[in-house]
Amino acid sequence: MANKARNPVRLTDVAKHAGVSRVTVSHVLHGSGANVRVSDATRERVQRIASQLGYRPNRSAQQLRGARSKILGVIVDTWNLPVMSSRLAALEQEATRRGFRLIIGQARNDPDRVREYLEDFSGRAVEGILCLVDLMRGYEKRLRPLFGRGAHLVFHGRPIVGGAACVRVDTSAGVRQSVAHVLDRGRQRPSLVLWNMADERSRLRREGYLAELTARELTVDEGLIWSARSASDVPSLDVVDRAIDTLIVRHAADALIADDDVWAARLIQRLKDRGFQVPSDVAVVGYDNLRLATVIDPPLTTVDQNHAAYAHAALDLAIRIHRGDELARAERIVTVQPRLIVRDST
Repeated sequence: MANKARNPVRLTDVAKHAGVSRVTVSHVLHGSGANVRVSDATRERVQRIASQLGYRPNRSAQQLRGARSKILGVIVDTWNLPVMSSRLAALEQEATRRGFRLIIGQARNDPDRVREYLEDFSGRAVEGILCLVDLMRGYEKRLRPLFGRGAHLVFHGRPIVGGAACVRVDTSAGVRQSVAHVLDRGRQRPSLVLWNMADERSRLRREGYLAELTARELTVDEGLIWSARSASDVPSLDVVDRAIDTLIVRHAADALIADDDVWAARLIQRLKDRGFQVPSDVAVVGYDNLRLATVIDPPLTTVDQNHAAYAHAALDLAIRIHRGDELARAERIVTVQPRLIVRDST
C-alpha cells in the first residue's frame, strides 16, 4: 500500500517537541516579535528540532501576513554561459548564506522572455532582481523599455535605466595585470588577440593593454593588436592561423594576451601543431579562469573574474536597496577587481 502524503510540519509541531510556545518558535525561525527574549540554549534547541522534523516555512502564508519573501529574481541572458554559470553559482551560494532564495529565468536573447520573467517576479513579491544580461550590440535599446525605473534592479556591467544599480568587473585591470606579468617575466613584445573590436569587451581589453604599456613608457606597436573581426567569439582553425601569422610570424610577438580561455586554448594547440613551444617561444595568457585552463597542456595563466566578490557586492546592493537605504549614485555602481592566476603557459 502506498504511504499517505505526509502533512507539512507546523510551527505548533516544533513548539510541542521543543517544549516552548509557538511565539518563541516563530521568533527563532522567522524573526517575528521583536520584544521576545530567547536564550541561546533555547534558540539552538528550536533550530535543531525544526531541522529534525523537516520544518519548511509557508512562504505564501508569510507574505499574506506582510512578512518578507527573502526571494530574489535572477534573469540570465548571456552568450558566455560558462562564465555566467560560475557567477550564478557564486550568487546562489551567497544568497543561501544570507537566508535568501533565488528564482532564476533564462531569456536567450529574447526580450519577450525577459518581460515574462519580470511579470512573474512581480507576482512573487521578490525583494530585488539581478539582471545577469550581456548587453550586446543593439540589445540594450530593446530591453530598456521593459524595466521602467530600476529602483530594485541590479544589472551586470552597467545600469541601463535610471535608478538601477550594477556590479561590474574591471576588465581593463585584468588585461593590465596580464601585460604586466609577461613584461615582468622578460617578454618584450606582448600582443593582444581580440575577437571583434566592435564588441565592448574587446574595447576594454585594448584599453587595459594600452594603459599598461603607456604606464611603463613603452612604445605602442599597433601591429601587435589583432582583431578577428568575427561574428563568432569561438575561433576557427583559419582564424587562429591568421592570428599566429600576423602576430608571431610577421610582428615577432613573444606573448599572446588572448580574448578569453577558449581562444587561449586554441592558440596553444595550434602553436604546438606548428612547432612553437609554449611558453619558451611564446607565452599565452587567457581570461575567465574556466576549468579547461587547468586541463590544457601547459596549464593556462589566466584572469579570474572573482565571482565570490561579485556575488557579495550584488547581494549587498539588492538588500540595501530593498531596505530603503539612501545610496549615492557612486554607491550604486560597484567595481570588482579581477585577479591573475599564474600557471605554466607563461
